[in-house]
Amino acid sequence: MNVKELNREIKELKGQLNQINNEKEKYFKQKEDLKKEISLKINSVRGQKLESKKTSEDFKAVKEKRDLHNKNVKDLIEKAKELNEKKKEFSKKLGLKDDPSRIKEEIEKMEFSIETEALTFSQEKRAMRQIKDLKKKYEKFGDFTKVIDEYSRISGEIEENKKKGEECHKKLQEIFKDKKPSQESKEIEELKKKQEDSFNKFIELKNKFTDINNKLKDKLKQTKEVQSQKEDLKRKKEDSQRQKESKEIKEKKKIVEEKIKNKEKLTTDDLLVMQENDFKGQE
Repeated sequence: MNVKELNREIKELKGQLNQINNEKEKYFKQKEDLKKEISLKINSVRGQKLESKKTSEDFKAVKEKRDLHNKNVKDLIEKAKELNEKKKEFSKKLGLKDDPSRIKEEIEKMEFSIETEALTFSQEKRAMRQIKDLKKKYEKFGDFTKVIDEYSRISGEIEENKKKGEECHKKLQEIFKDKKPSQESKEIEELKKKQEDSFNKFIELKNKFTDINNKLKDKLKQTKEVQSQKEDLKRKKEDSQRQKESKEIKEKKKIVEEKIKNKEKLTTDDLLVMQENDFKGQE
């Protein structure tokens, strides 16, 4: 395929990308607008339900627990991020390619296997030996292991608080499950459906955008390769021409030198060859 054809296709692909990107952003904005509208209606419905319900200490207690667990998750995630940065610093400082936490995970996996699986004596012995070797390897990382252990502990607490938060959320849903859906609740469901449709369309266009963008990259790469091939061909042609001219000059030079040696009469062309080769004064 020539450069002209490639440039034509590249222009078409860029046009398609711009069009798809505009559509994609339109559906993304639509999804976000619906999200805000849904949130407002949900808050309104919650307010109505709370007003219509009798004062419930149980509801308040469960909500406080849920909020506390959610706050714990948020705080713990921040701690996990800090520890993750420390892990990266240690890895960079020690010049590690692999994350030592994988060794810890492998140890825990093998220990769990020993506790839960019916291993033979030889299998268990071999596993214990492997665990011992892995622990020695893990301990060699020094203070790094403390960071990894703390990160592992924090991760466990995050999962535990998430689980408890979800349990509290389910309890809150149970409190309202006997409430008949209001008109706003129906509207919320309709809006959620529209939001889902907008999101699906957004994802569809995003995937299409990625696909065409990859094609564009491929065409640009092909153009670069064709240009490179043309430049290489041009260089080779120029080199070949220079070599040919050099060879011809050498041959003419040899003939002139032979004529001078034999004291033969020189032609105008011979004189030009002498001038080109700086042979003045050899007559």
